[in-house]
Amino acid sequence: MAEHTITLSEKTYQALLEVAQKQGLTPENWIVNQLSQSQPETEPLSEKIGDLIGTIDSQVEPHV
Repeated sequence: MAEHTITLSEKTYQALLEVAQKQGLTPENWIVNQLSQSQPETEPLSEKIGDLIGTIDSQVEPHV
């Protein structure tokens, strides 16, 4: 597997390093983790919330 170098400013690298260390990760593993979290949804949002549509009656006074 090829390796690549990314150039970051010192400020950006230090921020990345701090966040990664707080999560017990290396900067590289933190980036990989972020990339895997940003994968597109496999199920459209409309299907996920389909059973919720119509469950709230907007005509009813809110509880205070």
